[in-house]
Amino acid sequence: MVSNLIQLPIRTANEKKKERRHVNLDKLRYYSEAEIKALRRLAREQAEVSASRGTVTGIRTWMVVDLLTSSGLRVSEAANLCCGDLRIGHGQAEIHVRNGKGNVSGMVVIPDSLKRHLKTFLLWKEQHREDISSDAPLFQGQRGKVTSQALQLIIKKCLKRLGLYEKGKSAHSLRHSYAVALYKQNKDLRAVQKQLRHVSIQSTTIYADVTKEELQEQVKGLWG
Repeated sequence: MVSNLIQLPIRTANEKKKERRHVNLDKLRYYSEAEIKALRRLAREQAEVSASRGTVTGIRTWMVVDLLTSSGLRVSEAANLCCGDLRIGHGQAEIHVRNGKGNVSGMVVIPDSLKRHLKTFLLWKEQHREDISSDAPLFQGQRGKVTSQALQLIIKKCLKRLGLYEKGKSAHSLRHSYAVALYKQNKDLRAVQKQLRHVSIQSTTIYADVTKEELQEQVKGLWG
């Protein structure tokens, strides 16, 4: 009787992990270019209001939003940044991420616009008598370094104001949005892998998959 039973292949733990990953990747949630621009515009406007009133909330909000959307950092990595992690001197435009996911450290290249913003933010911190020494946290809370939860709340409030907050999306979705936009711009998975600091490029290939809609549009007119 036993010999007549169908012998099903035994899946290894690694194969099961890959299957779970595939399911998760199919459900990747990210914001469109228009939504990211709306988020950035709102945060910038809040900073302008704070500057005119001499308050701090909007200034920090715009810095957090600009940092996450222009670098692809994880929220926890942004919360753990120290002023000395910014490589924004002459001829430099990078952020040193220490102890990222899996305790992996690395450098992230940033655009000149973010570099200028970070310089301005450090000057603002200094003017408000916040410590800007190498070991001082970039984002200072009332009780020291801000938490990841505090940064997530900042993003959540902005998204709610825009009507963009929904289940399944979070501050981490900004990292996905950055990766999708970066891939759309250069179609270079290796560049995206390096910026996101993925150990394996397999983790990065999802960002090519999410732009299949564009490919479908491109092939519509093939051969007339």
